[in-house]
Amino acid sequence: MTVLEETRFYAVLRFLPAAALVLLLAPPLLLHAETLTIPAVTSLPVGTAASPFFSDVRVFNTSYTAPVSVTAVYRCFLGACPASAPQTTFTLAARESRAFDDMILATFNAPGSAGAVEFTSSGSAVRVTSRLFSTAPMPTVGMFVPGLRSGEAHAVSVLTGLANGAFRTNVGIYNGNDTGVAVTIKLFNGTTQLGTQTVNLGARAGTQVNRIFDAVGQGGLTTTNAYAVVETPGPAVFSYAAVIDNATTDPILVTGAEDERAPSGPGPSAQTINISLTNYSFSPGSNSPVEVTAGAETTLFFEASQGSHGFSGVTELGIAGSNSITAGTDDDGYGGGGQSPRTYRVTFTAPVSARGSTFQFWCTVHIPQNMRGTIHVN
Repeated sequence: MTVLEETRFYAVLRFLPAAALVLLLAPPLLLHAETLTIPAVTSLPVGTAASPFFSDVRVFNTSYTAPVSVTAVYRCFLGACPASAPQTTFTLAARESRAFDDMILATFNAPGSAGAVEFTSSGSAVRVTSRLFSTAPMPTVGMFVPGLRSGEAHAVSVLTGLANGAFRTNVGIYNGNDTGVAVTIKLFNGTTQLGTQTVNLGARAGTQVNRIFDAVGQGGLTTTNAYAVVETPGPAVFSYAAVIDNATTDPILVTGAEDERAPSGPGPSAQTINISLTNYSFSPGSNSPVEVTAGAETTLFFEASQGSHGFSGVTELGIAGSNSITAGTDDDGYGGGGQSPRTYRVTFTAPVSARGSTFQFWCTVHIPQNMRGTIHVN
């Protein structure tokens, strides 16, 4: 700037109002970047899976005046994943909605795979929605999956309204962080903890635990009011459940809601007790009590070495039962008959108020008087 130009510049400044001077001299305003994540997307054409599934995606710019640039990155973690994360960048005009039908194949050329897609843009004008659907059998079914903001990932989340029996439930997790994380899924029915699944996820990776009730050894349970707590010791993760009607195959998406972390503090160590079942006997249980500790997370693992059996559960302790525990031997005269062996696992915590008490249980397959056992709470 010449001396003359500088003189004219400061002469103009003398006559500008204070508010105008602030706007003129302030640094340019920078819009923060926002990322929206669809945690479950797929492209499974005919021949790559038992049922073909696809994800149709819509991206919308809510601004009436300004275009916006969006970068979409496919984070594949199941199936035939590309060697590196494919991405695409596009611009949306004001109020434009862009359609990406079968996005994983048409945009990212990754058929036979599943994962998540991250959409990053400046500002907060972008909205993302998707439909994950199957084209067979007819009629088709679909599930709405929204694009989630980073604040909808949680270190502790709860998935409610989970169902089994007439329904089945799959639980999915996506780690959108640049570091790996260990994730624990605890499945509950009422106050009874049914079981636990732990998964380790790398950076920008995810997984889906199909038939979560089967995965924790509770496939025979019928309920429409179970819930799962999804917890990490550190970074927040996205969680969801797909609850599917077995009669119609209609799916419902449940996204993880923020939950409270369980109170920490010294307490008894978790314990696992293996119980062997033979004809007319639980061991331990029948000849000596199953010894559990009040306040300790306790897992009972039932395995039959002979015959087919059941476990009545213990209502007073919130322990669910099972009618299907079998050794499954070919020459078993008690109903195994060539079936695959079936074990049963149940997790619970005996309350302190039960300390010193003894509770009875029995086999639900044999006459109860012929095969009984007891649990004693220390």
